[in-house]
Amino acid sequence: MSVDNPKLRTDPFDRPKIDFDFFSDAEARCRSLLEKLEKSVDPKLKGEDLFKSSLKIFCAEWRSRKKNSEIALKGLLIVLELCLAQPTQQSSIFAALIDTLGYNTLTFWKSSVPHIYNSDLSYSTQYRDSLLFSLVLYDVNNSKNRLRELYAAVPGVRKSMLGTHAKLFGEKYRHIQMVRSRANSRMSSVQGSTEDLLSLDNDVVSDEHSEVTSNSHHSSIPNALCDLAHHKQRVINVSNAPPVSISRKTSGSWEIKQGSGGLVACVDPVMSGDRENIWLSNLGFNYQDENEDVAPSTNSLGLPLIKQARAGEVFHVLEENDKKVELTPKQQIVERDMSLLSVLNDYNKKSYQLNPVVVSNDDYNTYYGGISNGLLWPALHNLPQHIVSDYDDLSVLKDHWCSYVRVNYQFAINAARNSRAQDFIWIHDYHLMLCGAIMRSLESSLEVGFFLHIPFQPPEDFMTKYRIVADPIIRALLRFTKVGFQTSRDRETYVRLVRENIPRARIQYDARLDRYTIAHDGWTCSLGVFPVSIKIEDFLNIANDPQTRIEAETIRKNILSSSGPTGRFFFSVERFDYTKGIEEKLQAWKRFFEKHPDRIGKDVLLQVAVINRRSVESYRKYQDDCIAMAEQINNTIKSAEFPNWKPLIFETDGLPRTKLIAHYLAMDVGVVTPSKDGMNLVAKEMLVCNPVASLVLSTGAGTEVQLGSAGFYSDTDRCYHRVEDIHDIENFAESFYRASVESVESREENGRKLNKFLTEHDIEEWSSAFLDPNWTHEVISRSDVKQLADFYILMDKTARVRRQIVEVVLKGLPIRPHFTLSLENAKNALESSCEEGTNKLVLQTTNSADDVDDNNLEAKFDISDELNELQKDIAFLSFIQSDEITNVEQFIDTLGSFHPSGPSVFATEVENAVQLLVQGEHFHYFFTDRDGTLKSYACSYPTSIQPAYSAVIQAQFARRCAQFCAIVTTAPLIHIGILNVATIPEGYYAFGASAGREWYFNPAMQFKDDSVSDGDLQLLNNAFDKIEDLLETPEYRNFTWIGSGLQKHYGHITIAKQDVNNSIPKKKMIQLYEQITKIVNETDPAGTVLTIRESDLDIKIYTKAKLSGRIFNKGHGVRLVERKMGINLNDGNILVCGDSESDIPMLEECLSVAAANVYTIWVTEDDVLKEKVTSLCAQYSNTNIRFVSCPQVLLGAMAAATVKELTRGGSNETSFRLDQD
Repeated sequence: MSVDNPKLRTDPFDRPKIDFDFFSDAEARCRSLLEKLEKSVDPKLKGEDLFKSSLKIFCAEWRSRKKNSEIALKGLLIVLELCLAQPTQQSSIFAALIDTLGYNTLTFWKSSVPHIYNSDLSYSTQYRDSLLFSLVLYDVNNSKNRLRELYAAVPGVRKSMLGTHAKLFGEKYRHIQMVRSRANSRMSSVQGSTEDLLSLDNDVVSDEHSEVTSNSHHSSIPNALCDLAHHKQRVINVSNAPPVSISRKTSGSWEIKQGSGGLVACVDPVMSGDRENIWLSNLGFNYQDENEDVAPSTNSLGLPLIKQARAGEVFHVLEENDKKVELTPKQQIVERDMSLLSVLNDYNKKSYQLNPVVVSNDDYNTYYGGISNGLLWPALHNLPQHIVSDYDDLSVLKDHWCSYVRVNYQFAINAARNSRAQDFIWIHDYHLMLCGAIMRSLESSLEVGFFLHIPFQPPEDFMTKYRIVADPIIRALLRFTKVGFQTSRDRETYVRLVRENIPRARIQYDARLDRYTIAHDGWTCSLGVFPVSIKIEDFLNIANDPQTRIEAETIRKNILSSSGPTGRFFFSVERFDYTKGIEEKLQAWKRFFEKHPDRIGKDVLLQVAVINRRSVESYRKYQDDCIAMAEQINNTIKSAEFPNWKPLIFETDGLPRTKLIAHYLAMDVGVVTPSKDGMNLVAKEMLVCNPVASLVLSTGAGTEVQLGSAGFYSDTDRCYHRVEDIHDIENFAESFYRASVESVESREENGRKLNKFLTEHDIEEWSSAFLDPNWTHEVISRSDVKQLADFYILMDKTARVRRQIVEVVLKGLPIRPHFTLSLENAKNALESSCEEGTNKLVLQTTNSADDVDDNNLEAKFDISDELNELQKDIAFLSFIQSDEITNVEQFIDTLGSFHPSGPSVFATEVENAVQLLVQGEHFHYFFTDRDGTLKSYACSYPTSIQPAYSAVIQAQFARRCAQFCAIVTTAPLIHIGILNVATIPEGYYAFGASAGREWYFNPAMQFKDDSVSDGDLQLLNNAFDKIEDLLETPEYRNFTWIGSGLQKHYGHITIAKQDVNNSIPKKKMIQLYEQITKIVNETDPAGTVLTIRESDLDIKIYTKAKLSGRIFNKGHGVRLVERKMGINLNDGNILVCGDSESDIPMLEECLSVAAANVYTIWVTEDDVLKEKVTSLCAQYSNTNIRFVSCPQVLLGAMAAATVKELTRGGSNETSFRLDQD
């Protein structure tokens, strides 16, 4: 038998996905490999149990890195191949594989992914898609994010699957496939066949108009300091139901009509506002292919590429013969799809972009008719009796759950592929509750919101009986950026379930914004309440039409023609759904006449129950029972006086909108009494169109919750007739009676009150409120700054926003609107909290409840620096969003307005400093201080947040004008240290904290001075603990918040004794110094380890350097990084920047090694310091010195030097990248 038979090839992923028994084949091959490894498993083990046992053996042997590791790896690949060939059936085996690998997944993906790509290239197996889906399914079911491990292990996987790079990857991918096909041979090397495809960086997915990356060749405009995409934010709307109805005419052509459902009415006004908006939905045209376990890749319109490939067959036939030809079934499907594609293209030219999501037909039926409407719909309406009984079988539930996940995955990946970085993706309703978790696993930077249009009132056993569905859904909602509910009742239920089932979740409530914020597993979600409304104008236009009013009169006359003179027309209209309470309504209507026979022959109820979901057994039975009950009511309740009168008119056909509104105008009483409902817009439609009508409304309707909360149903004012419990038939009947005998005057008064409220809260308010970023956790909201903690927390929030700004700018992505809003709100909060007419902030240092010693001191700050830096950042955001190529350069010019001596002096100083930077041409090494050098001094170290504009300038300077860049500071690394206040991303600068005694490059690369013994550190820690206790006393408490406060560094301690405003009396500083000296002497009586140094602003306690007894300074810090990193300062030019005497050792170290290569800029107006710097340089015959007056001059010079470097086409291709291990 030929060895070319693919079934006999022994290498995993080295065969097409042909129709044969993958499972049995994998079993046999695993047993064979176990024999080679001389390992045994129980011979009785079969199937899943065999694979799980084999995985443990393979993984242990592979991790050992011994002679049999390659055989063990092959075993792991065999199991992986099985899982990817059948991702749904073998999801539990895949989960076992991931769990068994544990912390070794990164290494495994590095080894296995090239095989997967090679298989796809050689045999079109689509294992890439299967792998992505399998990881998504695992993450959803286990509340993990293992997908990011794949991204980390294999750069380019994310880009090859998402966004523009998916298109570029696809082109390269198909080209390699074509080359292989022509050569009719396979590449021999797996690595060689895929290395180009896997070499893409794992960067943020960009759109087709913004081809930018974060490497050194970022800017497409050579002289632009910041090159941003300027696309406005689009809304990408994602829903199961489309906004249109599509049908095929008898001629065979497709016809698209605008839909009229509740979701369309809610969202269409937003979507229609911009033709670039995208609506993704399922149009009902899915594929049926038994050989495909995962949905195939799709084009930009969502149509499967496999069909696109087949289209050529149809075109070939059509070109050859204009006459009617017989097409094969496959060709007929393709012809249908291409015709539909043409119609969609025409539609998209006139409206927003409608993109279909195509999935497996079997999957869709299970997802929609099964989990969505057989479980979630009844469960979330708290109607467990209507949950499909099949789900009592756990195996059925698991199988159907996989389909639900798979369809959500297909929606999610389509949305991710169609999105740009600045877009807002809006997911709707219970069909797609997993999309947020899936999308943010695929691309964590996406902004994804979710709105639930139905109630959230699951039964008590939801989290136990249906846990494999309920738990992932509860957790998945927390991955959305924001989630909206119809009522506070629904939101409270969800928050309660989170508290009970996710104990590690941090839940906060902001009463001012009526917002819950829940943080869990590194994600934060905002929960709000947004009652849906209607588009008032559309309804009023029809209601005010004279023809509609004429039709209303006709309807009323026909309905009440056989009734007595005081008869009332009750009208109810809804889908024929068990959540609408139709059965209970009919029972109450019958009981109403039994209790009040005087109303017989007068009142008539027109019930319109639009038939739907007849294919679902529970619906069909419910509908048949209600229809039978309606007939029984008409047969038993009759009037002798009015023999032609009927108490009930029951219709099952829907009404066109014009006729529906005519019925609203004709009615006396509207009846909306669901058992549980989202908002039920019918109630709002009724009263908007007919402000003099009465309303019978059940508490199951979201509208009732909204109106009740607004005060329209109270002990003194009852504007509608409330049905507390529709199952209480007696009271339900009484509500009908009260409505029937209500006076016309009362009815009109109450109706007008409700009408006024509803017309003031229309659909545009609903959508605007939800889309408004102001209410979410992502935006810094306006607040009162009264306590010291308020101030520190607010500034920390600005740090987070500024980091986001810097990251977005450096990647060339568009600025999100809420960035400016956040900084403006922060600035306004600070300004409004200052003493009137000043920048002085007076804050309480403790809560009054905590002030047991009655010594609640006030902290006084001059926050001019904080306000100025916020103002600069706000201006920076405005400039960089302009279309000017030199936008940032224009912003730098505006910094002159902040210069103490004015713009002209600023310009002169900048030019002087630029001359030195240009003279240095390109720096191999850049060492700089931060506070006072790159940033002006703040009132307190925790508030000295690096501004966004400064971080961008520094990053671009590092990218273009220097190779190894380091910020060397006396501040500690963490615990209110340099990493807390820095906003520049990792990879641009190394941070030498504690005067360079501890170095941080990235989480994988950091080290400390090894000359400090554990005993010395223990003494220092003992001293710190005592000083901390001292500063907790009322007498010294104020020293904790001035300047840098109390900081524990690696190798020394800093205690602030004065601030820049000299607010501390000299006597108090002397007392502090005496107490510190006493503590040091008590801790180190011999004085061999600790020593004290005092400056104008602080007191420092050092451990003496090993052997020499000298205090560790920044010069030692530079020497430490030289030694640890193996760098040679003689390699090229060195730039050193500082502002104080503590920076001089850093300059001296560089001069002592490579004096001729050193260039230095000092930010100072102190003549004594200038003389020291000049003299030190003169000792080494160095004259490359410049002095500037303030940090913004140095930043301006760095920006100008960067622009000059860009203008002449310079690049930093050999830059020492700090973001690599």
